[in-house]
Amino acid sequence: MSRMKRLTIELPKEMAASVSDLLLGLEAGAVSEEQGEHGKLLIHAYFEEKTDIAGVITTVKEFLALLDENAEAVRFTTRYIKQADWEGWKSYLKPVRASRRIVIKPPWEKHYQAEQGTEVVEINPGNAFGTGHHETTRICISYLDEIIGEHPGCSVFDVGCGSGILGICSIKLGAGVSFCADIDFKAARETISNSAANGTSDRVKVWCGSAYCTLKKFDVIVSNTSRDTLISMKNSLKERLFPMGYLIVSGIQASDKQEIAGIYRNSGYDMVSEKVESGWAGLLFSLKRTRKPKK
Repeated sequence: MSRMKRLTIELPKEMAASVSDLLLGLEAGAVSEEQGEHGKLLIHAYFEEKTDIAGVITTVKEFLALLDENAEAVRFTTRYIKQADWEGWKSYLKPVRASRRIVIKPPWEKHYQAEQGTEVVEINPGNAFGTGHHETTRICISYLDEIIGEHPGCSVFDVGCGSGILGICSIKLGAGVSFCADIDFKAARETISNSAANGTSDRVKVWCGSAYCTLKKFDVIVSNTSRDTLISMKNSLKERLFPMGYLIVSGIQASDKQEIAGIYRNSGYDMVSEKVESGWAGLLFSLKRTRKPKK
């Protein structure tokens, strides 16, 4: 029977998103998370049996050192997973309701039947932070559901798109066009693949680059990244938002939301609302409304 290797990393919550992205770049077949003890998270990364796990661990430690993170706070364990266990892990990833009108499902849920009025988005779970199972993803989708419901046909810019889930959901919810950008080529490629699987390729445009890769302006911008990235992008995001536009930011811990809110208010944004789920936060901002979204 074929086997896989599972690398489990116990780490502080604030490191989870960046480490998961790194593991995917190191060819992890899938990454998932669960709550650990003492406020920490457990990140499970699944690799082919031939993978040099010691090399993966070394790369993660070097990555944390570059970020000036405390590598001593991170613990690594490895075990072999039988194919039957891998199938069991797949059974754990069930369809999840991400918002009032959106359900996210993995590709192997072939016979899932959605209730009337619900849009189903299929995402291959290469990235646990782009499957709808992570709190920040659900927060962003719930905001998109509300805004696009009020402004159908609006334009959406997803900065740091990962799996492309937010851009794809935007189209399913009624946006006119969705532009997705990520500096990681693999993320851009994954977005293209997931968009094709959902039949949204004609209205989901993908760039490999940062927020500076376009001079266009948008009705809605969403960025589910990290505290430091959001701080560094505050001005570039503002330059790409129509005067009436909405900005959704997430990927931050609840303990950081007041800091982010203050920084963005000082940069010319109006705070509209906040959402908090299991220690993670999302914030909604707007600019002065001098025009209506395109329809």
